[in-house]
Amino acid sequence: MSSNKFSRFQHIERARGEKPSPDGQVKLQNGGRFESVAGPGETAPASVAVPEAHVERFKLHGQTPLALDHEPTQAQFFPRCVRCETTNGRFAQACTTCGADLQSPEQLADNARRGREEAQAEAQLREQVAGIQQAHHDAAAERLADRQRYQEELARAFEKERTFAGKLAPYFEPCLALGLLRHIRRPLVRWRTGASVIGLPLLLVSFGNEALRVVGLYMSVVVILSFIPTSLLRTKHGQRE
Repeated sequence: MSSNKFSRFQHIERARGEKPSPDGQVKLQNGGRFESVAGPGETAPASVAVPEAHVERFKLHGQTPLALDHEPTQAQFFPRCVRCETTNGRFAQACTTCGADLQSPEQLADNARRGREEAQAEAQLREQVAGIQQAHHDAAAERLADRQRYQEELARAFEKERTFAGKLAPYFEPCLALGLLRHIRRPLVRWRTGASVIGLPLLLVSFGNEALRVVGLYMSVVVILSFIPTSLLRTKHGQRE
């Protein structure tokens, strides 16, 4: 009894034959089992192909794909009952609350009136939205135009300042006094002008009264400052910044 109880486990798999010796070479029992695998672009053999019954449920047997409703939004009208004012579904034939007929002439006239009102309200809303968008667009265009005008004015002012400074630059090289004297073409007039500029303050300070001495002192300070090199003033200004 006990021997028959476990005898069924002796027939689960086939006999493997004799074991090879530890030193011997192992041979494949079926060398062609890898040839049954289908490669890329090849047709799988019938022994490994998927049965037709397994893919049968994925096929459409006389059925058409699900059709989508492309009806515009404004045509999707939901009737409202004239008796109880309950909004019903699009395809309802009777009111879901009071059971009134939604195809009666009175109901159809009310539907047409409400449809016109909703269409008019939607048109007004679209017009308002378009007006707001146009206002935003105009405001953005105006801001862009203002920014461009400001940049152009700034560029013109900078160019004007640079041009004005460029015109005055020769009068300050190497200093203001020598730059002004250098623009006098005649040498004799140039020397007389330089002597007058230097000698006049000295004469006012030495032989003038109290008021003329003050004027002479101010002129002396101006003359001394005009002989300071411009490069030295630029260096001090750069260090201060």
